[in-house]
Amino acid sequence: MSTLDEFPPVPIATLTPELVDSLHKRTQAVLSYLVQTNSVSAYFKQSDVLSDFRNALSLTEDRHMGAVQSNPETLFQTYHENVALSVYEHYLPFVSRLFEQPCKSSAVENLMAPGLPYFIAHSSGTSGGATKHFPKYRHPEHMSTSTSQTMQASNPTSKNGGKNCIVYSLGYRQVVTSVNEDGGVDRQMPVCLMSTGTIRMYNDMAVERDPIYQTIRIPNNSSPLGVSFIPNYKSFLFMHALFALQEPQVELINTMFSTIFRDFCRIIDDQWETLVQCIDTGSLPEVEGIDHVKDNLQRFLPPSPERAAELRKIGRAVESPGWFSKIWPGLRTVVAISSGPFATVVPELRHYIGPDVVLQTLGINCSEAFLALAYDHRDPSLYKVVGSDDIIEFLPLDAPEESKYLTQTWNVVLGKKYEIILTTRDGFWRYRLGDVVEVVGFDPRDGQPIIHYLERRNVHIRLANEITTENQLRDALTSTAQSLGVISEYCVSPDYRESTPRYGFFVEPQSKIASSAPSAPSELHTFLQKNNENYLRDSSAGKIATPIIRVLRQGTFSDFREWKIRTTNVASGQVKVPPVVWDEATRKWLEEHVVEEF
Repeated sequence: MSTLDEFPPVPIATLTPELVDSLHKRTQAVLSYLVQTNSVSAYFKQSDVLSDFRNALSLTEDRHMGAVQSNPETLFQTYHENVALSVYEHYLPFVSRLFEQPCKSSAVENLMAPGLPYFIAHSSGTSGGATKHFPKYRHPEHMSTSTSQTMQASNPTSKNGGKNCIVYSLGYRQVVTSVNEDGGVDRQMPVCLMSTGTIRMYNDMAVERDPIYQTIRIPNNSSPLGVSFIPNYKSFLFMHALFALQEPQVELINTMFSTIFRDFCRIIDDQWETLVQCIDTGSLPEVEGIDHVKDNLQRFLPPSPERAAELRKIGRAVESPGWFSKIWPGLRTVVAISSGPFATVVPELRHYIGPDVVLQTLGINCSEAFLALAYDHRDPSLYKVVGSDDIIEFLPLDAPEESKYLTQTWNVVLGKKYEIILTTRDGFWRYRLGDVVEVVGFDPRDGQPIIHYLERRNVHIRLANEITTENQLRDALTSTAQSLGVISEYCVSPDYRESTPRYGFFVEPQSKIASSAPSAPSELHTFLQKNNENYLRDSSAGKIATPIIRVLRQGTFSDFREWKIRTTNVASGQVKVPPVVWDEATRKWLEEHVVEEF
């Protein structure tokens, strides 16, 4: 991954024989490590998905795992031919053991990988599906390079004494306690977001020491750690904003997602006078959900009338592009994923930070694994596949959904679209991640594929016989920018209020809806007809009506994130708006915030 002070080499279009050989050997080495270590796990020994693999390895007392490892090429071929694609339901019977009461160490030790998990990652569950859980284990440093690179990039040490505002949560949904035969505690495993658990594991932050963590502040961070334990989303953002404004030397703001940074910006905009007054007097306001850390936070907020005077002189200059560069003259970087569905808020973010602040992403990180790292901060949609920690394979979108059609890193084709398949160090074997990417080149240094993230597979809307994908919906809305105005966030839901169903676009404008907005629905309809043959056929047959645009008041999606955090017990900082909304509760909540329809 490139640093901000250098640019990576231009991706190459074809691999040299040397790079092909290097990729091949690296994949074999990773697979050898995974089989060697995970062969002790309950999942390896008992899973029906791996029965053919186990039989093909013919492991006996005379032919132990070391003998299998002696020929990496044979092992890889055996793996390729005998491990089928899998989904979460294959892991659920094993993962559910972690949530049995009591959780006995003897039942969960060596469950998906050697030892006990350090934490249990949970999916955000914001698309309406059930929450999934993924136990996460400590691994040797040579098998954790992507984690190390991500952690170092997320909170770098400034050469100039600057500070970082790290808007991450350290909260958790629950703690799973594994006990031994005598009833003693072997490990306390937080059930939390992947980002939360990774930070905890990387820094060895055990949950039993949380009361201590809540009293300190990391020297290069603007916010005390206590802020990261605030469960209320708006209060969480307010406090991060308060301590960031208190510190004039902020150089980096890291919020993980661009939508969260947008909410952070709006908190500063909306609460400017209150925030400056708190800095002036050194007092904390009465906001929800901070009582358990309020005294700890107060210690780090002495009165600062000089800084307050500086801020008042700058003023609430939200109408002026680059306002944040006036607040923090040294601000160089905002770390926030801004590709794919997160790209729509970028124009608003640019208004706040100006053209010179780098908007950088860390990579494609999901609950299952680290998939890719950012390749070039000049293109936020450009990523480099991680090839050091897990086996990453590619299933062509135009191929049957079977493992025998998988393509390896050294065989992917430039310009082709693939679904990502993961075999991870945490015990998941040929798991269908569901993310779709396009290969755009290769890193000339090690040959790893350079990709563009496109969308989630099977995230689409269908009212008749058509299938309209996430990308098509986003492109359709983008096509109306001139008539509708700049849209910060949106989602789509089926609208059945009339006799003929239609697509309902819930949109939140960056500022005001344009006066020409009434023409936008027909423009959407025309775009979809031109770019989706089945939509054209079904709409021409009267099965699908012209879309409706339902305008939400400003701040709605920020309120949505807070609502989801409250109702699903998800930690602050990683709630995403689903591109397509099917569940009734979310649809009704959005409808309550509609202010205008076209």
